[in-house]
Amino acid sequence: MRAEDGKPWKLLLSKLRRSDNARVSYAEVAAAGGDTVLLVRERLLELGSAEGYEPSGCEHRCTPNLDWDSRAKEGLVGVACPQEPACWPGWTWVAHSEVDSHRCRAKNVFAALAARNGLEPLTVAVPPPFVGLGLLRRRGLSVPVVWLRSPTRGFEQLCRGLREQLGHDALIVLVAKNPRVSFAAADKIAPLELLDDPRGDLGLLRALEELTPDYRTRVVADQTLDLDYVRMRFATRPGDRHVVEINGHDFGGFRQSDVKFLRLLLLAAARKNGKDDGWIDKSRLRDGDDKDRALERMREELSTYDVPGLSEVERKALIKVQKGQGTLRLGVPPENIEFDASLAAFDYVGTKATNKKGGSKGKTTQKQEEGLQNAAVLLRDCRRHGVPGDVASVKTPTTRRSNRSAT
Repeated sequence: MRAEDGKPWKLLLSKLRRSDNARVSYAEVAAAGGDTVLLVRERLLELGSAEGYEPSGCEHRCTPNLDWDSRAKEGLVGVACPQEPACWPGWTWVAHSEVDSHRCRAKNVFAALAARNGLEPLTVAVPPPFVGLGLLRRRGLSVPVVWLRSPTRGFEQLCRGLREQLGHDALIVLVAKNPRVSFAAADKIAPLELLDDPRGDLGLLRALEELTPDYRTRVVADQTLDLDYVRMRFATRPGDRHVVEINGHDFGGFRQSDVKFLRLLLLAAARKNGKDDGWIDKSRLRDGDDKDRALERMREELSTYDVPGLSEVERKALIKVQKGQGTLRLGVPPENIEFDASLAAFDYVGTKATNKKGGSKGKTTQKQEEGLQNAAVLLRDCRRHGVPGDVASVKTPTTRRSNRSAT
């Protein structure tokens, strides 16, 4: 399984759990749906050789004798066991792609995953045997994140020494296997086992939970803190409804209202790709209401429908407000926000109004027309902030006015 960006992260991370300089065959990359040319170009892999190749079924776990020439036109390589007695008689013929390989180095893979996991560059050199991954600024803390594949003797002392050397508020040590050691709360050190995540998620949230056990209480009251345990995905089903997924759950709200959905989408786009850390003026929500109820309506939508594992207070806290400044933002980290490609084909559900018998009403009220105009402005603003789709293609839908006034 590949991540949304097409990279075989699960394969690469599984390799790093075994070695900081792991061998990866062409066949393995192909089976994982990866493109070796692209991975080399982006420095996730380095060109390698047959060094370290161990054929399936080899009892001696040694480098075999190889015949590259006899059946080269067929794309086959001969493999023979050099030991006596041999694991198998004569030559076994395997695909060239199984034998030739690339190298997967920890420093390159983790450098490519830094931004995806919200890590900033470390400004202080990290001494061996550790590998520096980056600096995590989250939950009001500044936390260096490092990699030590195989915890050695004196692991606790090494970590305490590094924590003192690097400074900051805490330390996360990523390891291939849980070392089963316990640090005191005052140490502010969290060992974290690397998982083979197909999205390239290093799971740093697991370590933050250990370092800040009271965070879920604080985050609902502090307007500067993010609900970093929340992931949001935005999509649309043209001709049907809009989609907001929260932690993988198809949320019940924002489905049938273009304006409400686009307001939330704009907050997400500004947080992911905008300036000022995602803070925008509330006037950009195109309220058009003297009572200025855009924020209230969004929070009503968030509180009306359930999400497993999130309380109503937490759902309402997804929208943060700077009182007295008239600005707000989505309280979700940029790397936890995803825009589906379907948004490029955005369709206004507000034009699909039906009567009591299920047929099309055919006409819209003045209030509905104003809503569609606001939706078009919001959609253009969303696309300017990186939501899929062309800004120039956004048009206000043509409707037929009803003779009855809006209520």
